[in-house]
Amino acid sequence: MGFLTEEPFQRRVWQCWEVFLQGEEELRRLIDQKAESDVIMDKLNELLSPAFDAVYAEVGFNGEKHDLILNLEGDWSRLFSLVYFKRHAPKQVLEHWNILVGRQSNEKAVENFRIDIWGNSVCAEDIRVWSTWADGKAALSVYCENLVPLLEDKAEQAYGITYILLDQAVGELAEMKYTANLEILHAPKAEPALKLGELLQDFMTHLSLTREELLDAERYIELYSAYHMQPDEEATDGLRGDVIAGSTCFIPLLNEFWSAESYIMDTFEADGIAAGYLFYPLDLFDGEDRGAKILDFRDRVVAQLEDVAGADAFSFIGGANGIYFGYIDFIAWDLKAVLDAAVSIFGKTEIAWAAFHSFRQDVGGVTLYER
Repeated sequence: MGFLTEEPFQRRVWQCWEVFLQGEEELRRLIDQKAESDVIMDKLNELLSPAFDAVYAEVGFNGEKHDLILNLEGDWSRLFSLVYFKRHAPKQVLEHWNILVGRQSNEKAVENFRIDIWGNSVCAEDIRVWSTWADGKAALSVYCENLVPLLEDKAEQAYGITYILLDQAVGELAEMKYTANLEILHAPKAEPALKLGELLQDFMTHLSLTREELLDAERYIELYSAYHMQPDEEATDGLRGDVIAGSTCFIPLLNEFWSAESYIMDTFEADGIAAGYLFYPLDLFDGEDRGAKILDFRDRVVAQLEDVAGADAFSFIGGANGIYFGYIDFIAWDLKAVLDAAVSIFGKTEIAWAAFHSFRQDVGGVTLYER
């Protein structure tokens, strides 16, 4: 666990907001004076780099306050750290700034949006969209005459431009969460199409959500999904092979773990963030209400972790029950604080032992407590 020696994200966030406070007045001045975009971005990178290894953000002025928009750039895992960062914004910052997670929808005004990038120019008013909905997800077909020439040799650019325009229409979070598929057409469909400015209402109608709900980053990190697995009765190594069922608000992280991939963990650890799970034997639990006892125990431990380690250090993201072990999944903004708390908490239970494992398959687990 070499990353225990890294500066934890919790501390990096505190330091970053201190730096931002010292430099935000100059950043506002640069925005108000319409300085060159490179100058503004250099200043923004300087102010946010204490917290983030890679900075993806935009700034602007909405007529009342300045906006700091923290973008995901296609990486859903960034949502959790960006929401954490936003939650810790000092009151002095909020006097002058709106802190937003994800590009925001411009709704009807999106029709006036024009993007000039990679030598190409596309107007939102020229975009036509067809949406097909199934299981709460939209398959989008898009036609724009100016994009067609790019499809042959520069398809990646065409799709990059289209995603930016979709973010302007429905918001980055809604686009990422609810778009199942995107196809850029060589020719328009015969049936009536939506204008880009009508797409947000289409999302709201099919999802039965308000505009505010679609743009609310806090809501997205609370969306849990249940899952069931075929357990392996030989899986006693703590790598979750014995799992029967669980729930999570961070499906991509579990998928990467089961696929033995590490992109999310690599990016997390570059920012001083740890993600992993506590696991412990379930042999003490028996009786007709065994399942309820297991869940009650997990809920108690989670509540105590939030209390002892602190919500600033520990974020619960799900859990699972297996044939042999119970699992508590979490993001640690300060891993040492979480593991110290876990040792203390499990030591006061009848559980024989408890261990920690990172969401990496290429490392071993660490026994935290043994009776």
